[in-house]
Formats: sequence, structure tokens, C-alpha cells
Amino acid sequence: MDRHRTPHPAPPTARPEARRRAPVLRLAATLVAGALALGGCGVRLESPPPAEPSPDAIEQVRARTVDDALALADAARAAAPSADEATRAVLDDVATFSDQHVEALGGVYDSGLPDATPTPAPAATSPAVTDVTGVLSALVDDAARAADDADDVPDGALARLVASVSVARDALADRLAAVTGVPRPDPALAAPDGTAGTAATATADPTVTPPGAAPTGGAAPGDATPAAAAGAKALALAHDEAAWTLAVLAARTTDERRATLLAAADGHRRASDAWAATAGVVGQPTDPRRSAYALPGGLDDPTVADALPRTLEQAVADASAQAVDDAPAGARAEAIASLRTATAAAVAWGAAPVPFPGMPELATTPVG
Repeated sequence: MDRHRTPHPAPPTARPEARRRAPVLRLAATLVAGALALGGCGVRLESPPPAEPSPDAIEQVRARTVDDALALADAARAAAPSADEATRAVLDDVATFSDQHVEALGGVYDSGLPDATPTPAPAATSPAVTDVTGVLSALVDDAARAADDADDVPDGALARLVASVSVARDALADRLAAVTGVPRPDPALAAPDGTAGTAATATADPTVTPPGAAPTGGAAPGDATPAAAAGAKALALAHDEAAWTLAVLAARTTDERRATLLAAADGHRRASDAWAATAGVVGQPTDPRRSAYALPGGLDDPTVADALPRTLEQAVADASAQAVDDAPAGARAEAIASLRTATAAAVAWGAAPVPFPGMPELATTPVG
């Protein structure tokens, strides 16, 4: 053995504090590895619950119209037991029509999310309506609110439906005021900015041209969008056919109805001219109006002759509702007023009330 070989130094001895840290470091590494494994498996230790989506402008209008319909149905049913038979019949229609409005609008919105922790309901700002006068006021207010919403909502199809609901409520208010003898109130409607509502109320007298039967201002001739121009052309045609046909009926009549028919024909003629001007087709090859229209068979039958005026008004109502769909948001007030006027005139000529004026695809068995 080489006595002169330098011996290797002994390995250093670990310090006490280093020995104490080693198990802690191993535990931390194990926890990190476990967390990474869980993350790789898609497991989250914490995640917030899904949030309820905020309703857009379209959903707000739909939900508001549904809420008003539900409240009207409840109010009418609450007021019916103490009403006389004639009033109860109208209240029954208020409830039935409102139920159908809720269904057509899609009912109460349900996101499908679990209910949040219940919170106490806010105190009611006004008492529930349980009397006929309250129902009448609610009909007038809700009709005006729906008309304003139909004018403003971005979606044309929803605007058409809400406008029809508005006109149905307006007609129910007319009937309830007539059967009870209670004067129809003005709408006590406030817009979100606090200003008064703008929805107009049309007369049901078919012998004169009611306010809003035809455009009274707004866009200059030819300024309408292509879709709105198409709706205005269809309205010009429907009014022109009504004017021509009513004039023919007047010429075949010798009783007191002749003056009524002639006055109605004159109102439709003026409305046709106004809508044609709005569409920008006056004096143009695209003017859809004709020199004559086909008459239904059996016009010598008094039943057929009596039914024709209301059929003509219903055709104008259908064209008006389509014009609401065709017009852009903020430019539908005249078409909504036209729908209201034609519906009121059809009822004055003997048409039965319907829950969806101007929407034949939603027609149900008429009441009355």
C-alpha cells in the first residue's frame, strides 16, 4: 500500500436545517404534480355558476307584452264574477285573447338555468286590478305600450305580432267601454324616459276617414326602403280595391246605406293615394292600382252584399300588418294606425272580434 497517497476527504455531513426542509419540498412537489394531473383531466377545483343572460331589446319587448297579457287575463277573470252578463262576455274575451297572445309570443322566458337563491319579492307598486274600470284602463295603457314597442323593436316579424296584439287590446277596450257606458280613458302611458306615449286611438266609424288611415307625413315619396315601399304599394292596392268595390255597392243600393258606402269609398280612395305617394309609384308603371276589380258572385244576395265591406276592410288590415313587418324600426306608426283603423271599420261593418287582427295565419274561430 502506498503510504504517501493522499486520502479522499470524507463527504460533508448535511446540515440539520437542510434535513428538516427536505420532507417539506417533497410534499410541495407532490401537491403540484397532483394539481397538474387534475388539470389535465379537465377537473376544476372551482368554477363560477353560469350567469343568466341579459335580455336584448327584442326579448324585452316580447317579455313586456307577455307580462301585460298575463296581467290582463288575471284582471279580467277577477272582475268577471261581479259583472253583468254583457260585460262578462267581453271580460271573457279579454282573458281568452290574452291567453292566446301569451302563447303566440312564446310564453314566459325560461333560460333553463337553475333558480338562484330566492330573494324576497319587491312590494307591489300598485294594487291588483279586480274591477271593470281597472280592466278598461289597463287595456288602453297596454294597447298604447304595445303600439310603441311595435314601432321601435328591431325585429319586423315581432313588430307585426305586437302591433296585432295592440290593436286587439284597443278593440277590446272599445267594446268594454261601450257595454259598460264607462268613458274610455286616455292612455296613462309613460315611456322609459318619462315622456308620454304616442300611440293614437282611431275611431270605429266607417263613414269617415279615421285619423291614421293613411300616411300623414314622414318620408318623402320614394324615400322608403324597398321593403317598406312594397308594403306601401300593397296598402295602396288594397285601399283602391276597397274604394272601387264600395262605390259599385253604393251604385247598386237605394237605401240609406248608399251615403255610408260612398263616404267609406271616398276615405279609401284618399288613403290609396297617400300610400301610393309614400311608395313613390304615383304616375309610374309600377303603380299596382287597376281601373276595375273582380266582384264576388251572388252580389244580388243581400247576405253577400252585406259581408263584402267587412271583407274589404279585413284585406286592408292584412296589408297593414304586413306593412308593419316591412317597415324599419321607428317608421311603423302609420302602418300600425292603419291596422287599427281597418280593424275598427271591419267590426263596424259587422265583423266578429278576433285575437290577432291582420294575421290570418293565426286566425281562430271568431267570437261574437
